[in-house]
Amino acid sequence: CLPVFVAGCKTLLVLAGPTYASRLWCVMELFTFMAMSADSHRICVVPLAAGESEGARREARQQLLASFDRFDAAHARCFLPQDRAALLSVIESTLQLDEFNRWVRSVFRERSRRTSGASANRFAVPFEPSEEPSQLLEPSELEPAGEPPGGGSDVV
Repeated sequence: CLPVFVAGCKTLLVLAGPTYASRLWCVMELFTFMAMSADSHRICVVPLAAGESEGARREARQQLLASFDRFDAAHARCFLPQDRAALLSVIESTLQLDEFNRWVRSVFRERSRRTSGASANRFAVPFEPSEEPSQLLEPSELEPAGEPPGGGSDVV
């Protein structure tokens, strides 16, 4: 189903938190989008940095960007071991694993909202993860009020 959903999107918005680069299914969304569109300019990666203070968020953001630079599919995980094996097999049927790793790192590098100085915090989006089920949104709260023109979403 993933290729079907991705094929209908104009833009892929990646909200990347601290575990993004370690989760193979997440990175497969990038891979699928590129296979369907072959246009990395239609990908926007927004690093999400959590922390109590401005300094803590800055440090979290730097660690997140460093995790992008170290990405290695061989170390990425899936909840189910059979999913991991299947996804790695799909990748290796198209690219050598080291080529895939270089490609993912380049997408993170080129498409991440990386800034420095005073404007760096503009894209270091603060968030507080919630473990409380009562604070999680219900699926109905995530659905748009109405269909956009054309009947499809612009962002996955």
